[in-house]
Amino acid sequence: MKKLNDNAEWILLMGLIVSFAIIFLAILLNLSVQTGQTASESVAEFPKSQIRDLRAELTDAAITSENAAEFDAKLDAIRRLALYRDNAVADAYVTYDSFADEKYGYTKLRVHYSNGVTEYDEIILLPKKL
Repeated sequence: MKKLNDNAEWILLMGLIVSFAIIFLAILLNLSVQTGQTASESVAEFPKSQIRDLRAELTDAAITSENAAEFDAKLDAIRRLALYRDNAVADAYVTYDSFADEKYGYTKLRVHYSNGVTEYDEIILLPKKL
């Protein structure tokens, strides 16, 4: 019998395997780029500095106010500023001396921020020495 030459079949088979590997890697790379873009967009859209500014102003207003009426007057100005500057709805609720221990009385401050995309809620306990 004559010896058959299988070299051409092996070349075609290896070419087919390499082309499938390249296609698979291209699809995998495309998916990873889309995932990275989505994650970076969500990080970029989060209003971190606006929330920090709002939290600092509300904390200061709660500490310096003696009662809820005085806090509400300051809160009204903060709400208008947040709406004008960031097109965001800011709200806060304060409960003075809601908790206490031997040395401190705690004021409970609940902060709410919403700009249509991001909603943020936080509860802060502010200590006041007795």
